[in-house]
Amino acid sequence: MLGKILIFILCLNLIPVAAMAGGKNQEKLTKALEKYEKTGKIENCIRTNTIKRSKVIDDYNILFIMNGKKAYLNSLKHRCSRLGFEKAFSYKLYNNRLCNVDIITVFDSSGGIQGPSCGLGKFIEYKKKPVAEKK
Repeated sequence: MLGKILIFILCLNLIPVAAMAGGKNQEKLTKALEKYEKTGKIENCIRTNTIKRSKVIDDYNILFIMNGKKAYLNSLKHRCSRLGFEKAFSYKLYNNRLCNVDIITVFDSSGGIQGPSCGLGKFIEYKKKPVAEKK
């Protein structure tokens, strides 16, 4: 019984920390997507030859900015430790597509060691919002 009470108390103590971390991550995600609007399309793969650049938002999200006016948000299946800190990753290609079954590896800049490897999620399509005319 004492063990159950202790676990419950520990869980209660973690709730504010989780809420604060989620709030901060949500702000980063909202800011990264402010120039885009969701199209409703979800892809399993994107062609790598159309990726202009990638932007790591946090340990859970990567925004792939494409040539043209599209972007794809990839929300990883699980937290990828140090991804949000390092903001760099690598991947191996077996064709010209990056897919939700592929693995990324965090690039650890602190000493040449390989960082954690993490599975990608599905790619949610966004398109760039029209630029408002200046008066």
